[in-house]
Amino acid sequence: MQKTECTHYDEVVSVVVEPKAEVCQVCGINGPLRMCATCGFVGCCESMNSHDTEHWKETGHPIIRRMPLDEASWVWCYEHHDYLRDEEPAKTSEAASNR
Repeated sequence: MQKTECTHYDEVVSVVVEPKAEVCQVCGINGPLRMCATCGFVGCCESMNSHDTEHWKETGHPIIRRMPLDEASWVWCYEHHDYLRDEEPAKTSEAASNR
């Protein structure tokens, strides 16, 4: 899915959200972690205790980011059940290979 196709993406990109913690705010596990792009809640992923998913179900906040927040931090939309990719990844890869 392209970022522009997700109706939730615009809701979170206009505001910079910082993580509220460095560990899961529910169980204290230090990884793997996901951050809610709406409010900054930090929860552990499905491979642990699924506190990120519970947060979405309780709040309706659909977008999460992989922590740590860096260039490798992918974005996921729970409602659309898909990763939100760059708009033109092929062009980016093509330009990099031409260097």
